[in-house]
Order: sequence, then C-alpha cells, then structure tokens
Amino acid sequence: MVKKILVITFAFSCVYGAAAVDSNSTKKENKEYNLIIKGLKTLDKEDLAKALGVKDEGFLLFWRPDNRIKEEFVKNLEPTLKGYLENKGYFDAKYTISKNDQNITLNIIEGEPIRVSDIKIESNFNIKKIVTLKKGDVFEADKFTEIKDNIINALLENGYCKYKLDTKAYIDLEKHTAKLNYKLDKDGVCHFGKIKIVKRPKDIKEDVILSRLKFKNGNRFDIRAIEESYNSLNALNTFANLQIKYSLEESNKTVDTEISVQKRDKLRRYMVAIGADSEIGARIKASWEKRNFFGDAKRLRINAQFSTKRQSIGGELFIPAFTFFGKNYLDLYLSSGYEVDKVDAYREKKYYFDAHFVYEYKRWNIQTGIGIENLDIKLYENLPYVIGGTFNLLYPYVKITYDSRDSKIDPKNGIYLSWYSEYGLARSHGGVQYLKYLFEARAIKSFGDLTLSAVGKIGAIHEVSGRLPASKLFYGGGLFSNRAYGRKDIGIVLSPQSFRKLGGKSYVNLQLEANYKLYKKLYGAIFFDSTIVNAQEYKFTGKRIDTVGFGFRYKTPIGPVKVDFGFNLHNRRDHSISIMLGQSF
Repeated sequence: MVKKILVITFAFSCVYGAAAVDSNSTKKENKEYNLIIKGLKTLDKEDLAKALGVKDEGFLLFWRPDNRIKEEFVKNLEPTLKGYLENKGYFDAKYTISKNDQNITLNIIEGEPIRVSDIKIESNFNIKKIVTLKKGDVFEADKFTEIKDNIINALLENGYCKYKLDTKAYIDLEKHTAKLNYKLDKDGVCHFGKIKIVKRPKDIKEDVILSRLKFKNGNRFDIRAIEESYNSLNALNTFANLQIKYSLEESNKTVDTEISVQKRDKLRRYMVAIGADSEIGARIKASWEKRNFFGDAKRLRINAQFSTKRQSIGGELFIPAFTFFGKNYLDLYLSSGYEVDKVDAYREKKYYFDAHFVYEYKRWNIQTGIGIENLDIKLYENLPYVIGGTFNLLYPYVKITYDSRDSKIDPKNGIYLSWYSEYGLARSHGGVQYLKYLFEARAIKSFGDLTLSAVGKIGAIHEVSGRLPASKLFYGGGLFSNRAYGRKDIGIVLSPQSFRKLGGKSYVNLQLEANYKLYKKLYGAIFFDSTIVNAQEYKFTGKRIDTVGFGFRYKTPIGPVKVDFGFNLHNRRDHSISIMLGQSF
C-alpha cells in the first residue's frame, strides 16, 4: 500500500529552530559544546547549525571553525534535527547523535529527498513567476509556505484584496515525489476608502500625519503603500505606538483605514562621536536635536564638526507639511552655518543659508529652493579663469530624483536617476552669473550572491558673467568618484598619470563594481573607476584617469562597512584606501 501524506499550508508543521530558554536554567545548561556535523552532501552545514541553536560568533571571529551550542539547546536536539530534515524534504534521512564532555557529533545520511514531480496551476492571476519551485526540485515545506505568502502579497500589491486561494502539496513517501496544486480565483480591484485619524497628540495637526501617507481616498489598494506610510511616519522620529488599521471585509471592495499615533516620551537627542574616515580624516562630531519643536513634528538640529580638513557649525529646521501645492503637501527645510574646507587646491571659508521645499510622490522626490553663500577662497594654484578672494552667491536650484531601488540602506536591485541644476545670479560685487548641471544614473542588479553595480555622472558649468569660485568647479576623487585618490584631489586631467589641482567646467565619471559573498556577511569586491575633468564648457572628452581596485564589505543593520583599495591603472604609485559606512550605489 502506498503511504501518502497530504500537506496543506496551514496544517503542515515541523519542530524547527532554537528551543526557548527556561528562566530557571541552571549553570549546567550554560555549558557549551562544540557541534560537529558529518555526512552532509547536499544540505548546508551552516544553515543546519544555525537551526539547531549554534550562536553567531560575529565578524571578528568569522574564521573560527567551531560551532558552539549551549546545553539548553541540546535536550531538544533530536526533534529539532528531525524537523529540519523533513522540512528540507529528507524524510528518509538517518542520523546518530553522540556526545562527550566537549563535543556533540551528528552523523547524517541524507537519503533520497522528496522531489517535485508535478505542478498544477489554475489561476486568473499570473503566478507562474511566483511559484519558484520547479519540477525536479527538492520539496521544502518552508519554501512551499513562502510561495503561498508571496502570492498573497502579490495580490495585495496589485489591488486584489478579495480572492480565493487554495494550495496543496501531495507527498508520496514511497515514490519520493510531491505534487503541487495552486488554485486561485481573484475578484475585482479594491480601492482605498475613508482615512480616519482616531488618535493623535493635541499639538500635532492632522495635516502632518496625512502628509506622510502614501495613499489617498480612491487610490487603487496596495499593501506597499501602507508599509511605506509606516516608514514615513516613523521617519519623523516623533511618534510611538503607531498603528494603521485596515479592514478587508468580504462584502466591500473599499478599504477604510484608521490611524492612531502617540507622542514619544523622549524628544531630545544628543550625540558626540570621535572617529575617522578617508574623506576628511580624524574628526570629532557633536549634535543636539529637538523633535516636535514647538509642535507639529518640527525638528531643530544643531551640528558641529572638527577635523584637520573640515570644520563646521550649523543648524537645520525641518517643518513637515508647511504648505500645499494643489492637493499635495510640501515640506520646508531651512539651514544656515559656517564651514571651513581644506583640499589640495584651496582653502574655503563659507557662510551659508539655504531654504528649500521637498515634494515626494511614490518614487519621485523634487527639491527646489534658493541658496545664499559668502565665500572667502585662498587658492594654492592660480589659473587665468579662476580667482580666489571673496564671492557673494545667490542661486535658485532644483533637484529631481527617481529611485526604484529595493533598499536605500543596502540595495540589491533597481535604478536611481538624479538631475540637479542651479542658476547663479550676479546680484552684487563678488557675484557670478552661471548655470551648473549634474546628471547621475545608478543601476544595480543581483544574481544570487553576485551583485553588479554601475554609476555614471555627467556635469557642465556655463559661465554667463564673472569668474567662478574654485569650489563651484567639478573635481574627481573620493568614494563617489575615483577611489585611487582622495576627495576633490583630481582637477583638470592632463594625461592618464597627471592632472591639475583646480577643477574644470565639464565632468564625466563612471564607476563599475562587482560584489560577491565570501563568507556569511563578508563580501569581496572588484571595481573600475574612470574620471574626465575638462577645462572647457560642454567638453566631455579628453584624457581620463582610470582606476582599478578591490575591496571588502561587511553587512550591518545600518548598511555595509566598505574598505576599498584603488590604484591608478597607468601609475600604480598613485593609490588610496577608502573606508565608509553605507552604500554608494
């Protein structure tokens, strides 16, 4: 008689994962053993060790060969191992567990796995790409459940909040086969309905909360809009116990939402940091921030920084939902301060004031405003078309970005486009009239553990009257340009080996990079950077500086730590080490 098991998504379960720690654990239970796993041919030893309760040793001990497991996990070792193997499709696996004072040894014979023999799909919504299990694949219960969840997410992302979904897996233990059935019947499109704020602090107006929402009454329903609204409200750093409730009633295709927020208890933030980076060297940094400054989630921040290359002090006021443009909210940013910046070509002292509005719509971000600067520049090299001295600048500007990357912290796929332009007005003595443009395009694509990235930049400056201050020119070098050199090291390029210290009026830059996973959270990288800086306006050809290099990335919750070693392709004596936290793509 053929022995079969009917596996239904909601009914299938396995004992799989670390056991809970009893609050009355004894000192004996704190003892650790070295877990030795033998016999695996297909399954991942690291994944199994983690499922059994082996602790992560972290970055500094990533080379350590031992798998340390605590006593409290040992008592559930056998059922956890059995559940893991069955979850991975190995119902016939055989194993033995042996233990002494230092080691626990698992000897595992995987046996023949359950493989997918047939997949049947009946659906009026395209789910073929979502069903990632294919004929011949080993059947994994977790993956089967994940596919069901992904189908539901795809429906909710496309506005289908009413549907009938039935997923089953028929397991034949004697034939080692699994037949998968997916039956889906979606109903019509749902839309967002009434938006009601049921609870909010008295000193925060409704417009501030509504301005963060990524959906409006009448919009097609999309679960991602609710998730993005959570993120946008949290980004104000003012609210606690944030809730966006929505109901998917079977009799209604309109999704009403109720929003409830409370104010945080602590709305002040202080920070003092001592550190170093390859852009400005060793530094001391401090800031003070008051959230919900005089209500309505406004934020006041005071910053100060000191290093050998840059000193600054300034403040910023952020006012969300300051005004309307049509039916859309505009945020206002005001900032002012004083900076001293030292690079190889010049030293600049700057007083500045900036005011700009920000409008966000889906993947688009538009900033438009006006900047005022008083510059005092001391040049270390003289060129006929660039002067030092004092400058008074007034310039309106606009920046438009489109961002479809899957993450801003550590993206794996997507594109990013940016257009920036400013118009300098010669309003008084020391004024300059000019046009400056910069276009940037980023693309990133992942194939398993391999991630390919590219960034291209092209910029131009057109002088109308007066002569440009040195700091307004284009420069190459640094983490976001050419990694064989420091920030703003590359001026006008004269040959593949040489360049001036002062910048130019035309700029082209390309960065190509490939990252590959080496071990756990550690990745290796190779890259190529190329830079053209030309003295002439709208001249995007000429000699260029080409750089090759390699680096390492370590993934953290706040972005990757990156270390790069770059070398001039034609002059290996020119090289640089770059260190940063965050993603440059």
